[in-house]
Amino acid sequence: MDLSSLGSLISTVGFPIVCFLLCCYYMKYREDVNDQKFEALNQQRAEEVQKMVDAVNNNTLVIQKLLDRMESNK
Repeated sequence: MDLSSLGSLISTVGFPIVCFLLCCYYMKYREDVNDQKFEALNQQRAEEVQKMVDAVNNNTLVIQKLLDRMESNK
């Protein structure tokens, strides 16, 4: 392989390889950004679910107190 054929090979194959590597980098970057957003949304959902669980538990306690009071008034 002489120098001119090597130069020709780099000029014909080099650009697609560079474009491919840039596309891979961009996809990795977007995936990392999406992972961060997903993690933030997942944390927010977990907090909301915990608030709902607390509300249901509080409502259960209040209903139990009401039932106890109604039974004691009979």
